[in-house]
Amino acid sequence: MEKLVIKIGSSEDVKKELISIFKEPKKGKKGTHTLYLKNSKDFYEILSPQRLDLLRYITGNPLEKNTISQLAKKLNRRQEAISRDTILLSKYKIIQKSKEKQKVYVKALYTSFDLELA
Repeated sequence: MEKLVIKIGSSEDVKKELISIFKEPKKGKKGTHTLYLKNSKDFYEILSPQRLDLLRYITGNPLEKNTISQLAKKLNRRQEAISRDTILLSKYKIIQKSKEKQKVYVKALYTSFDLELA
């Protein structure tokens, strides 16, 4: 697993950074992926306190193979809420979901997260 860097800034900031990395690829940080967000509202929508708790649990227990129903029990939340959260987090490629027979397993794609404000 790698590190996810979450950057909050304007589209102009993103454009400048991407052009810079394109011109000089060595400026890119090896072993990281970057998620660019426009503002703190987007950050809070994607990483609400409940989703952060979910991520903390998953990244803190990487060897556990957790289903959505197991996570709901361990985090004392409704299964439907965990399911909605995992759909959103997988959409942004923060977690990975895999299906085996009737069960859906959840796995973190990153071991750590950094937040940078532009």
